[in-house]
Amino acid sequence: MVNRVWAWHFGKPLVATPSDFGVQGEAPTHPELLDDLAARFIASGWSLKWLHREIMLSAAYQQASQPRENALQTDPTNRLLWRINPRRLDVEAYRDCILQASGVLDMKVGGTPGDLDPPENARRTVYARVSRGRMNNLFQLFDFPAATMHSPGRETTTTPLQQLFVMNSSFMQKQGSALAKVVERASVQDRIHAVYKRVLGRAADVMELRLAEDYFAAGGTVADYAQALLSTNEVTFWP
Repeated sequence: MVNRVWAWHFGKPLVATPSDFGVQGEAPTHPELLDDLAARFIASGWSLKWLHREIMLSAAYQQASQPRENALQTDPTNRLLWRINPRRLDVEAYRDCILQASGVLDMKVGGTPGDLDPPENARRTVYARVSRGRMNNLFQLFDFPAATMHSPGRETTTTPLQQLFVMNSSFMQKQGSALAKVVERASVQDRIHAVYKRVLGRAADVMELRLAEDYFAAGGTVADYAQALLSTNEVTFWP
């Protein structure tokens, strides 16, 4: 359990085979750390809240992701955890972030699961229907594991189809239009700053502001601009 929670926070488990701790599985990269966390996890009454807090308040978790030349030469794969690995949001969190930014996320708790394909479905992705016979298109694009077998983790891929989805899909176009209605402002600069705060949680810098003003001066629409911002790596990757 400790190994799986660690993998959730760091993107990589301490034991690379989370479903196989036997003789044919991989050895842990940090055995003393794994044993220490496991022992204290049990001593804390098997409290997942304690485990999450212990990991997230550690110096290892709070490191920046920027590479360092000396560390790259010694440990290029970051096996020793000298930085946090940049990683992409899983499909559920990614879709929910987009719906939240566009102001349409349905926070209703419980109920019948639904198909994600209709663009008007604005419920949290945890309520998506998962079919063993026909995987949802969005799940297929963004590495959701096969529902017909056990999967200890997800493989992250980067494909042209993912980029085509954020550029052309009716879902992304609908969210861009919804966000444009939320950020209606009197001036162009106010609209730009409002979009940045909704999507990225920050104000646009000088360069970003100038590029956006040039885009609108050339006839670009707020909906298209909002969709472009929803498609950026700053949304796709963990902050």
